Amino acid sequence: MNISFFEDTQDCSLHPLTLTRPSAHLRVGIMTISGKWIHRLNATSWGFETSEHLQSKFPALNTPADLRIWGKVLPTPELFEAVLNLETEQALVSDSGELIAVKSPRITNNPADFSNQIVFEKTFSAVLRPFHIFKLNAQEIALDFEFLTEGKTSLPLSSTNQLIGKHPIFLEEGAKVECCIFNTQEGPVYIGKNAQIMEGSIIRGPFAMGEGSNVKLGTKIYPGTSIGPYCNIGGELNNVVMQSFSNKGHDGFLGNAVIGEWCNIGADSNCSNLKNTYEEVKVWNYQSQRFEKSGEQFCGLIMGDHSKCGINTMFNTGTVVGVGCNIFGAGFPRQFIQDFSWGGAQGIEPHKLPQFEKTAKLVMQRRKKEYGEEDQKIMQYVIENYGLK
Repeated sequence: MNISFFEDTQDCSLHPLTLTRPSAHLRVGIMTISGKWIHRLNATSWGFETSEHLQSKFPALNTPADLRIWGKVLPTPELFEAVLNLETEQALVSDSGELIAVKSPRITNNPADFSNQIVFEKTFSAVLRPFHIFKLNAQEIALDFEFLTEGKTSLPLSSTNQLIGKHPIFLEEGAKVECCIFNTQEGPVYIGKNAQIMEGSIIRGPFAMGEGSNVKLGTKIYPGTSIGPYCNIGGELNNVVMQSFSNKGHDGFLGNAVIGEWCNIGADSNCSNLKNTYEEVKVWNYQSQRFEKSGEQFCGLIMGDHSKCGINTMFNTGTVVGVGCNIFGAGFPRQFIQDFSWGGAQGIEPHKLPQFEKTAKLVMQRRKKEYGEEDQKIMQYVIENYGLK
């Protein structure tokens, strides 16, 4: 089966996260959205109908699609079954009229273009705003855990660890865990291939960490947290989703947050996830170009790819940091930090592309990755269209 993940290329509501990836490439739970569908449908090839500046890194299918899936929708067992049962030229739509999936190679996202429609009346979830990622993360860890571990046997958990709770813990090949406390009363714990949790860490499920990631000494992790592949984390985290190749390696609190790729949170940095007034948090929306009510009482930091903050940085509730930023200094920086910004509460100036690329190349070399031509094109687009001038 050939799958194509479609999205509205004019939609900015998931920026800054989707300035550098299609929405289907966002990690929610253990896997990315596309990964969930690809594995469940046993796809042989897949592609992305996404913004032009992303197309070279996330290419479209070079053959007609057997199935086109909305890149923001998360599969449930019922939704997966409904999609699998679609007939040729048949579309699956929500009861509010959104196109969820269609068994047709025709490139159109308008449900009205398909006369043969099936209305999916059951509940499903879609990632429409960045904060939906951490809000939906606990349920997605549980669903991904069940799928990924079915029929597999976990490595044994060392007797040096303390396990409390009714849900399972699963260790992939090469995972190392010693002298830690796990509470799985609220959900499972998944530890990826060659991942490591160091001594003294206390973790409550649902929790997941990807291949090659590290939880450092004495880390405290609360439910609903996912750490993507090749990340390093420490301190205190609550309901945090890190995409991959990012670090929060030291003490400091991060809660109800989404962190992109190649980010670094400096030592003793902290982020508020609750207003002193306990009011609903307003969050910057790239689509409307203003702060909007999120519907959430708890909302911390949204950080785009390749952004970093220095030691002791303080982020206010509901702060959005764009792509390619370098934030440092005393005081609270503003709650929306435009892409390619350099500075903090004392003042912000443009982060020039040559300096950014010099840092990005050094950062990626440390992980044996290359800042290549595809990355250059994406960052050139972002700085020209969204960067601080």
